[in-house]
Amino acid sequence: MPILLYSKLCLLGIWALFFCWLVTLGQKNLAMLLHPSLWWLVASGTVILILFLLVTMKRQIAESRQGSLAIQWPSLLILLLPLLYFTQVQSARFNSSTFTSRILQTEDGFFQGSFDEQVAAEIRAYEKANKEVGLTELLMHAEKYTGKEVEVVCQTFVDGRLPDNLVMCYRYLMTCCAADARPIFIFIDPPEGTNVENDKWVKVKGTVTTVTGTPGMEVPAVIPDSILYVKEPKYPYVF
Repeated sequence: MPILLYSKLCLLGIWALFFCWLVTLGQKNLAMLLHPSLWWLVASGTVILILFLLVTMKRQIAESRQGSLAIQWPSLLILLLPLLYFTQVQSARFNSSTFTSRILQTEDGFFQGSFDEQVAAEIRAYEKANKEVGLTELLMHAEKYTGKEVEVVCQTFVDGRLPDNLVMCYRYLMTCCAADARPIFIFIDPPEGTNVENDKWVKVKGTVTTVTGTPGMEVPAVIPDSILYVKEPKYPYVF
């Protein structure tokens, strides 16, 4: 069997193993990139890659038609680049810099868009499994929770542009994949003198109220009884 065919089989085998790992042991990593409702696409890709591998192994192609390895090796290496990039993806995280680049901003402050009803229904179904109240639930039904005690888990954003020493607490809403994820946020209104660190995951327990984040925009806020720094959730996005 010529070296070029061996190279192609190895490439297909590596990609097939990678996809198999993603849909089995690597689901936490997959959740950082793709909405769980679309994981079937990765599973389908796994099956297709395995079929390609089997067909390539059985096909008998004349050596004269296979081309030269010296000409094709650059294209084979290029197909391996996404796998090398994935090693960086595992440790990459959205932070305050990502937040400021993806949130809607004007001279008056920060804005967040409205929620499509279908997306909102999917989010509510997902959040029912969690003990804490979801940020989307607070944003859509702030009046329902006003004056009540809740527990939320989110990431902090501390910025001097925020009014009255407020702290933003946000998560990313993923509709399709990480590329379209957009931040949604509430405010934390900590006691005066409380130092809240930036870019930290926190579990906040307290009473819900509303504040005017920007002119004409009422945003839910939590007056905390406790703020605990916690590890990043298994699924940091809101789906």
